[in-house]
Amino acid sequence: MKIAVVSKKGGVGKTTTAVSLAAALAGRGKRVLLADLDPQASSSAWLGVPRSELAPSVADVLAGGTTAAEALRPTNVPNLTLLTSSADLASVDRDTAPLRDREQLLRRRLEGIDDAYDFVFFDCPPALGLLPSLAIVASDGFVMPVTPHFLALDGVDNMLRAIERLAFRNGRNCRCLGLLVTMVDYRTRLAKQTVETLRAEFGARLFAIEIRVNVRIAEAPAYGKTIFQYDSHSTAARSYELLADELLLRAGATASPAPEPLEGSFPEGQEERDEIEAASDSPSDATTSGSQRDQELTRLASRARPTWIPGLPSTVSG
Repeated sequence: MKIAVVSKKGGVGKTTTAVSLAAALAGRGKRVLLADLDPQASSSAWLGVPRSELAPSVADVLAGGTTAAEALRPTNVPNLTLLTSSADLASVDRDTAPLRDREQLLRRRLEGIDDAYDFVFFDCPPALGLLPSLAIVASDGFVMPVTPHFLALDGVDNMLRAIERLAFRNGRNCRCLGLLVTMVDYRTRLAKQTVETLRAEFGARLFAIEIRVNVRIAEAPAYGKTIFQYDSHSTAARSYELLADELLLRAGATASPAPEPLEGSFPEGQEERDEIEAASDSPSDATTSGSQRDQELTRLASRARPTWIPGLPSTVSG
């Protein structure tokens, strides 16, 4: 399955989500390709590729004579392959202007290699310019991170409609796998109010899982490590593991446990969405097995809004 990670605005955790979801699924034995389509090359840098070594990149695949197979490179995450970005992507719009049906370009360039992967993630620049459009046309679905800030809500509906029109125009069925609320800080009253507004307005289109503000995931890129390599017991790691479960359910697959049990239990007696994150990153002595994690995902999702996620047991009630 090919998934575009898109956003209306920058700074909403798009790259963090693309890298973390790709790493979470690779850790479960899924064959994953992460294609960095942002000229800033943040995903590439996060996975340890120096800016002096980005070539050959996806820019060479789109506008040069390089094949996608020649541009692929392994990462320090087993089962995760990377297609790097570079500053040359900024000129792809101009370089491909004479081409007919250029919105189909990425899909055509990946033919022959995408079938080798269970999941392909596209980390896109913000807005809906050429590069995100290429990813949408090449994808089966998309994930849109959004922060619980008033200005971040502006234009989400327009973005969703624009993506729908783009996919329809190109004869594609790129469905919304979910809007993901990121950088949540429930210490502020505005965050709680904004999340409630989002859930009231977008309902089933929002992931039940939310990503809280967490310093450990902000530190991980500086060491060229995913959050699971840097601190697998952090609340951010637990949240992205649950998000991977929910993504699999929404994508029609079966949620599978992570290869190693995560330490730390989820606190009880808090508000439903606060349960995903413990107040401290310090793990407890308890362990959470794969089956317990699936039960936790089901419980959190059903309590937030019944029947949000396709595939949830029918016996679950809100």
